[in-house]
Amino acid sequence: MGLKILTVHGWAFCPEVFKPLEGLGDVGHHRLEYKSLGEEVQRLAERIDGDTLLVGWSLGATLSVLASLENPPKGLVLIGATPHFGKAWKREYLERFFKELEENFGGKVREFRNLVWGEEICEDLPPEEGAKELLREFVQTDISNPLRELRIRTLLLHGRKDPIVPFREAKKVLKLNPRFRLTVYDGGHFPKDFTPRDWEGVFESLQELPCLGYPAEEGG
Repeated sequence: MGLKILTVHGWAFCPEVFKPLEGLGDVGHHRLEYKSLGEEVQRLAERIDGDTLLVGWSLGATLSVLASLENPPKGLVLIGATPHFGKAWKREYLERFFKELEENFGGKVREFRNLVWGEEICEDLPPEEGAKELLREFVQTDISNPLRELRIRTLLLHGRKDPIVPFREAKKVLKLNPRFRLTVYDGGHFPKDFTPRDWEGVFESLQELPCLGYPAEEGG
C-alpha cells in the first residue's frame, strides 16, 4: 500500500505486537522508554510528519492524541483508547494493581501480559520505577479536552470484550468527538488476530474519512 505508519505500543508491551503491519509500507515503531508522560509525548511528536499514519494502543493511544496536537499526523488510529483510565475502573481496583506491582513487579507484569495477549510476545520487562511512574501518570491523565480538539482523521478500534479498557470507554471517546469513526472487533484489548489484509482495511477506512483541518489551516 506504500503507507507511512508509526506505531506506539501499550504499557508493559513492545513493538512486536504490530508485526503484521510491517508489509504495508514504511512502518516505524516507537518504543517506550518509560520516561515521564510529557517526555514520551515530546519524543513521539518529534517523529511525526504530515504523511504519518499514527497508530497508538492503550497508553500509546493517549500519547498519540497528545503528540498529534503538537505535530498533526495525516491520520490517527486509536486502539483501546480511553479519555481517562483512572475513571474507567474503581479506585480500589487500581490501588490493588499498584500494590501488587510493588510486591512483585515482574510477576504482575507477566500476569498482565498473559491477560492481554495469552502468550509471551515481549522478551524483556520494562524498567520497574519508570514503568510504575508512567502508569501512575497515565491513570491520572484526562485527555477529554484534547480529544474534543482533534481535527484529524481518526479511527477508533475497540474490542467488544476488552478486559483492560472496557468497551464503554470507546463510546465516551466517540461522544467527545463524533467526527471519529468507531470500528468494533470481536476480541480483547488488542486485535491480535488481525491479518495484514485486515490492517489494510483499517487504513483504507481511515483515509476515507474527511479531514477537517485546523482553524489556522482553514483560514489560510
